[in-house]
Amino acid sequence: MQTPNPLDAALSTCSLEPIWFVRVELAARDDARVREAVAEAVGLSYGSFKRVALESAEGMQFFRPTKGTRSGEMEETVEMPARTLFFSVPGAPETLAKAIEAIQYAHSYEEPVIYVLERAATRANYETNRDNPNRWWNRGFDL
Repeated sequence: MQTPNPLDAALSTCSLEPIWFVRVELAARDDARVREAVAEAVGLSYGSFKRVALESAEGMQFFRPTKGTRSGEMEETVEMPARTLFFSVPGAPETLAKAIEAIQYAHSYEEPVIYVLERAATRANYETNRDNPNRWWNRGFDL
C-alpha cells in the first residue's frame, strides 16, 4: 500500500488516505446483491460514512466464451446489458481480500470482471471549512 501523500502538508480542508479502488462489472441479475455482500464484508467506509459506493447507469458488455467455460465455447460475441460498481477499500490487503471474496461469492459471473488499483482518496477535515457557503447545511438544502 502507498505511503502517506506528501500533499497532506499543503492541505487544510482534507487529507489523502491510501485506498484500493475497485471497479466491478455487474449483470442485471446481480441487482444489489454484490454491493450488499461487499458492504457486509468490509463496510464500504469512506471517512465517517458507511456503505459508500457508486453504481453506473446501464451500458453494454461484450464477451465471447472460450473452451473450458461453463457455457462452452461460442463462435459469436455476446452482448449483455451491464452496470459498473465502483467503491474504495481503505486499509490492509487483507481487507481488500475480504471485499474480493465477497464479490466472487455474490456475483453471477463465472469470471467476474474486477479491476483493483492502488490510489489515494480524500478524507475531510471536519474541524475546518464548516462555514463554507457551498456546503449543503449552509445553503438550506435537505439531504
